[in-house]
Amino acid sequence: MRVLSLLGGCLLVALAGPAGAGTLVGSVSDAATGKPLPNAVVRVAGLPLGTFSAAAGGYRIERIPAGVQVIVSSHIGYQTRTDTVELDAGSQRLDLSLQGAAIAVDQLEVTATRPESPTAGQAGALTLSAAQLRQAPAVGEPDLVRSLSLQPGVKTASDYSSGLYVRGGSPDQNVVLLDGVPIYNPSHAFGFFSTFNPDAVEQVSLYKGTYPATYAGNLGALLDVSTQGETPTQVQGSAGLSLLAARFSLAGLWGQGGWKLAGRRTYLDPLLAAARASGAEVPGYYFYDLNGRVDQPLGEKGTLAASTYLGSDQLDFDLDQDNRLAIRWSNRTLASTWNQVYSPALLGSLTLSASQYESNTALDLFATPVRFTNSVRDLSGRLDLSYQSRGGHSLATGVQVTAYRLSYAEYFNTRQPDIDLELSPVQAGLYLQDQWHPWPLTGLTLGTRASFFSAGRRFSLCPRLALHQTLQPGLALKLAAGQSVQYLQLVSTEGFSGGDFWLPLDGSVEPSRAQQATLGLEWQPVPEYQLSAELYHTRMRDLVLLDTQVGENSQQTRSDNLFVAGGKGRASGLEWMLQKRSGRLRGWLGYTLGRTQRSFAELNEGKPFVPKYDRRHDLSLVLAWQRGAWTWESTFVYATGQAYTPAAARYSLRSPATGERVDYLLPAARNSARLLPYHRLDLGVRRGFSLLGSQAEFYLQVVNAYNRRNEWFVQYNTDRPDTRPKVFTMLPVLPSFGLSLSF
Repeated sequence: MRVLSLLGGCLLVALAGPAGAGTLVGSVSDAATGKPLPNAVVRVAGLPLGTFSAAAGGYRIERIPAGVQVIVSSHIGYQTRTDTVELDAGSQRLDLSLQGAAIAVDQLEVTATRPESPTAGQAGALTLSAAQLRQAPAVGEPDLVRSLSLQPGVKTASDYSSGLYVRGGSPDQNVVLLDGVPIYNPSHAFGFFSTFNPDAVEQVSLYKGTYPATYAGNLGALLDVSTQGETPTQVQGSAGLSLLAARFSLAGLWGQGGWKLAGRRTYLDPLLAAARASGAEVPGYYFYDLNGRVDQPLGEKGTLAASTYLGSDQLDFDLDQDNRLAIRWSNRTLASTWNQVYSPALLGSLTLSASQYESNTALDLFATPVRFTNSVRDLSGRLDLSYQSRGGHSLATGVQVTAYRLSYAEYFNTRQPDIDLELSPVQAGLYLQDQWHPWPLTGLTLGTRASFFSAGRRFSLCPRLALHQTLQPGLALKLAAGQSVQYLQLVSTEGFSGGDFWLPLDGSVEPSRAQQATLGLEWQPVPEYQLSAELYHTRMRDLVLLDTQVGENSQQTRSDNLFVAGGKGRASGLEWMLQKRSGRLRGWLGYTLGRTQRSFAELNEGKPFVPKYDRRHDLSLVLAWQRGAWTWESTFVYATGQAYTPAAARYSLRSPATGERVDYLLPAARNSARLLPYHRLDLGVRRGFSLLGSQAEFYLQVVNAYNRRNEWFVQYNTDRPDTRPKVFTMLPVLPSFGLSLSF
């Protein structure tokens, strides 16, 4: 409650502003289209006062001395505008429309200060453009989420999984948002790729731990993927072709706003069909993505944005006449947001959204039909308000209500389900947040989020804090801390993401909770280089883990019957990163020293153990060297081997019914051994050229260039006592190539 008291004090302070100073507010737009311009620079000439325009084009500059002032506004690709205004001690509005400007030069090298990103000033957070994420060598198809694993503190479980393990947290503790809407299974090809078409995505923000109170998340990281970008003045597009898929994107004007459409589909199915026709036993498989977005100003002070996503995977495998496997899973989202300017200081936003994930697995085993279905439906309404006070405070508040419908069913040779589970919990949240600068070089964000979950009638209060202190030019200290709670739990099949399903934690167990803290230091001695270091620590309680001892035919649905509950956990580590941000040679070197532990009274004799995704050492080196039309890329990664549970002994028991002896393994302490260290080198080269009057790029990539067969998991054979454990390995060397075209 101390946080609430402090926030209340901030509200009172906000009522009073400095005497003799004025405030300038307004919006920046394209003079030709009327569309808002984000990241435009608006500054007061001769004074160290200025700002960047927000995503909706709005800006606000406070503490401007009263009198005549010259306001300069600029944006890349537009003519610089100069306005003279006379300010008093109150608030005054100045809307700015910028004229487009074309610059023709033979060769130009541009250096500039980067515009402020959504995660600027937040410890444990980063924002990357899609162009940055596309540059890392990939297996056949660029994958934005997998590229994030090259950042310190972020890893994937294996070469076959796109689930992110962030700072000792598991993928089920993460929240993945696409244009603000949750994606409950963000994977294609059984986890090999993520659901995000690189041509549809404009920006990715990753909060590794404590995120602002404006977000409703889980215990771990939060990934916010946005398709919002600048609208071109005429129809523009891109297309790409790789070994696995073809993709396209189109964007253009519509009225005073714009539209965007992007799609992607694999073309493996005709190749696999031809292989089956020749007698090969291979499955039929394909996946597709479709993204759409419309942004439209309505009236002088309102804008409407709508976006949708459709994605699906389908696999069919006919082994013989009596044995067949068919798997289908899909994600669908729809969101509509109305932004309204009520006054120069008050902005509002209303969002209605829907997200649905479905999975259907059908098997015929010796002519016996077996079927599993599960789905998650999420219907949400959200209202947000933000107020810029005269005292320098940026206040935000909002309410969100989400209605879930979660279902799971099993059929075994029957038309009626043997297990039919359907739950409809409701979650409501209310947040309050204040961003302000108590001193010129200090940025402080205080917030709290109250939430209610109808299953078990749970209420939680989660305060958040973020501090950004500039110590000297180019040197800044960052601090973030907060609490979080998680009400939904993922039941994962590990090797097959299409069968994962979510369940709400009911009143039989406590919801999982976490306390997180991050302390960071960022040093940029020159614009070309940046060095950052962060310490993080997370404490977790009331963790749950799927109980693998539950019988296969059990029909129990209570949380205390499905999960091992009451677990504790902790994760701590040190991350540092050295970046070279400009010049012909660019890239970064990142390293993480980390440790994460779990403990459950019912597991491992109650002793702490490391989960399989614990990585003591994790290093990544990413380099890109450009010379003319050629760009040479390389990525090297090294990590401590994955933890696993070895066999301590082998024993046998005689069956009283048959008299035969059956061999068993006695497991050692949980995850007490490790596989060999993981390391891999990826190489790539890109060449830009002109094709039919359009810009094109050809790329050639080699993943795992020296053919390191990294270990995946260990399997024991109890049938033969003399058999050594079998180690399964991951990807061998894999070359790939592709072509991209912009028009």
